Amino acid sequence: MWLIAVDEAGYGPKLGPLVIGATAWQRAGSEPIEGPGVEPVEDWSVDQVEPNPFAAIAAPVRVADGLVRVDDSKQIFKGGSLTMLQRIVSVALHACGRREQTLLERLATLLPRDFDAIQRVRWLESIGVDSTGPLAFSSLEQTRKAVEQWGRSDWKLRDCQARMIDAASFNRYCAGDPAGSQETPSVGPQGNKSDLLGETSITLAADLLDAVQDPSSPESVQIFFDRHGGRRYYAGVIQQFFGGESVRIVSEDARQSVYETVRRGAPVRLHFTVKGDRFTPVALSSLHAKYLREVAMAALNNYFRAAAPAANFRPTAGYPVDADRFIEQVRCVMTARGIADGELIRCR
Repeated sequence: MWLIAVDEAGYGPKLGPLVIGATAWQRAGSEPIEGPGVEPVEDWSVDQVEPNPFAAIAAPVRVADGLVRVDDSKQIFKGGSLTMLQRIVSVALHACGRREQTLLERLATLLPRDFDAIQRVRWLESIGVDSTGPLAFSSLEQTRKAVEQWGRSDWKLRDCQARMIDAASFNRYCAGDPAGSQETPSVGPQGNKSDLLGETSITLAADLLDAVQDPSSPESVQIFFDRHGGRRYYAGVIQQFFGGESVRIVSEDARQSVYETVRRGAPVRLHFTVKGDRFTPVALSSLHAKYLREVAMAALNNYFRAAAPAANFRPTAGYPVDADRFIEQVRCVMTARGIADGELIRCR
């Protein structure tokens, strides 16, 4: 059985990319698992199982000289050092059996749809590099205890992927021009960013599932998304962007919307849950998204720091009020380098 978990970072800011992270998990053993009571597997959801099968992954564990834990990214990162995020992402890397030593080595496989486009954005092309060189992951030895602890769960982390939507791509979508036929992307709000988030999240889940699942022996799949705002209905977007098969509505209530469909012969249940990042796999996806968003913002700030008057430069996290202050600060750089508003500033 497979589980895909998806969450975002950077939905609200005015500057910097929207990042969506996804993690793929496989339950050890091929035997069917029993749900609560005597209900058949298709009538229950992994996030409701007790005791928590992800307890070993959520529990604090030592990495290098500090403790890390998997939790909602807003609880883990509150500004400042990226060390905690970097260490959690490093544990995930080694738990998947990957051996890249730096983020720069990993980016092409972590962002398979967007890597080339990101490399063409002037203030993002240095992502994964700081003043000392490529950003390193914690070593296998430093993360060994955490990887061993995560390994006690029946659910094994198999891979991680992400999407990174830069401001120009974001604005083209909102202007109804995702293919980029307009020479300069609009900065006026004409589309719905919640649709962008929903479509991109579902497409990412499908991409990651296709990457990990053997099509010759499909297993059942459960997918979990953090639900945003007041949106409750997803059947149409699932049918359009998850493979075109018919979609059955299981429930659509104030807490969670649940659907069933099929992809490449595998039965799939999709969950959109309010505060879904309380579920450990979704939290880990959130932490990946947050880490990528933060290193992207570091690249953006470094680009403009190098060009703006040093005495006056103050970095930004990209949120609306401070973003306006930052834009005013770097307006002279934008003018001198021919950077249009729609390339840098998100429309909503």
